[in-house]
Amino acid sequence: MEEKNRDQVLREKFSKGASSYDRQRKHVIPCLEDLYRITSDLSIVNHSKPKILDLGAGTGLLTSYLYQRYPAGDFHLLDLSEAMLEVARSRLKDESSFQYMVGDYLKYDFGGLFDIIVSSLSIHHLEHSDKEFLYRKIYQHLNPGGVFLNADQVLGPYPANEAEYQRNWMEKIDVGSLSESEKGIISDRMKLDNPASLQANLKWLEEAGFKDVDVYYKYYNFVVLYGKK
Repeated sequence: MEEKNRDQVLREKFSKGASSYDRQRKHVIPCLEDLYRITSDLSIVNHSKPKILDLGAGTGLLTSYLYQRYPAGDFHLLDLSEAMLEVARSRLKDESSFQYMVGDYLKYDFGGLFDIIVSSLSIHHLEHSDKEFLYRKIYQHLNPGGVFLNADQVLGPYPANEAEYQRNWMEKIDVGSLSESEKGIISDRMKLDNPASLQANLKWLEEAGFKDVDVYYKYYNFVVLYGKK
C-alpha cells in the first residue's frame, strides 16, 4: 500500500460498519477478552490518576477496560476514523475524562508525556519501518517509569509456524451469525494485515530504549507486548 493511500484506505475500511465493529471483532478474535484483560492488568503505574493514551483507539473498548482500573485517569483516544471514535464517545459517557483526536499516530503530535500508552490490534497494519519509528516515538512520550502495552498480531518466525497460526485462526473464527456483508468487511480488513515477527517487535522495543521488554501473553499469532521507560 503506498504511503499516500495508507491513511485513506485504513480510514475507509474501519469506518465502514463502525457501529457493528465490536460485535464482529468478538467473532474474529478468539482470545479478545484475554488480550484486553491482560493489557489492563499490566497497565501498572504508581498513582491512581495516570495520563493514558490509546493509539488506534477505535471504538474505545480497550480504554473502557483501563477506565475500570483507573476511574480518575485522564484518557486520550487517537484514531484515524471519526466514525469509530463516535462509537467510543457513546461507550464512554464521562466527557471530562476523555479526549478524542482524529489523526494518524505516526504524524500526530501527542502533545506531551503520558504514564501509560496502549494500542490494540492496530500497529500490525503499519510498514515495518513505521513500527520501529512508532515505538521510538512512544518511548519519547512516556514519563519515566511509564509503560507501553501493545495487544496485537505477530507473524510466525518460520513458514510452518505461520501456517499453524493461520490454521488455528481460521478454525476458531466464528462467522456463523454474521451477514455476508459483514463477512466481506472483515475479509477486506484482514487484507490490510502486515504483522512482523514477535522477535522483531521485541528487538525494536529494546532498540527504542524500553526496559523489561517482554511478551506476557501469547495465543498463536496474538500477543501482549510490554515495555517500560
